Amino acid sequence: MPGRPEDRRGAAVSPGLLRRLLALLCAVLLGLGAAQDIVSVPADQPLSVEQERQVERIGMKIHCPICSGESIAQSQTDISRNMMNEVRDMVRQGRSEAEILRTFASSYGDRILLDPPKTGITSLLWTLPILLAAAAAFGWWTYTHRATRAPEQELTADQEARIQALLNAADRSPPPPGPPRKSP
Repeated sequence: MPGRPEDRRGAAVSPGLLRRLLALLCAVLLGLGAAQDIVSVPADQPLSVEQERQVERIGMKIHCPICSGESIAQSQTDISRNMMNEVRDMVRQGRSEAEILRTFASSYGDRILLDPPKTGITSLLWTLPILLAAAAAFGWWTYTHRATRAPEQELTADQEARIQALLNAADRSPPPPGPPRKSP
């Protein structure tokens, strides 16, 4: 027949069968959509004030991947907004701050955290400036302590005379036993 769709064997497919299959497909899709709404938390469900504070607190601990020195809570870029929405969804699902930060660190690496864990080389990078500052302060204190000591006093005439007498006596004493001394 000219107006009817045909299958590969050339037989006509009835319009009633097509309508029933289409209705069944719609029912299955609607059922899947309803099941998803029952299982998941709606994304448009408003957060409590405490949850919003938690989202902001977590957002302040995550570095914006394209901004210099800004957190995703401070940044106005699209990627930061998307990341904040991700944080918001995780808070809505009841995940803890530590879980959310671990999720971002596992996805983006520890550098995504504004305060990365201080292990390995990062612990050295965190402690080295403190040690250098302490060494510099000690060096400065030592330098200024030496400079502020009481100035050396001049020798009195009596002290100079005694020193000169000791030097003259040392010159007149016989040399100690051993190889001969060369005179200057």
